[in-house]
Amino acid sequence: MLQSIMISGNSASDEWKSWGSILNIIATTGYYMVLLLYILAAYTVFYVHSKALHGELAEEFAGEYVSLPFDDGKVPRVVSII
Repeated sequence: MLQSIMISGNSASDEWKSWGSILNIIATTGYYMVLLLYILAAYTVFYVHSKALHGELAEEFAGEYVSLPFDDGKVPRVVSII
């Protein structure tokens, strides 16, 4: 194969200069980027869901509750995620 490339005068670098190859690389990279983004979102949802099942999520949010000035007379509500 190497001899046929050298005889015809085409080098392997000429193949990468075509628009089809460039568009293929861009499309494949975009596809993998979106796929990895969806996988990251799925892992995040699974992590939060697992923490909620073990009761660790309510403990974290209870300590970080901030009362606003217009909430002074109201009783804070606790949200349970199950």
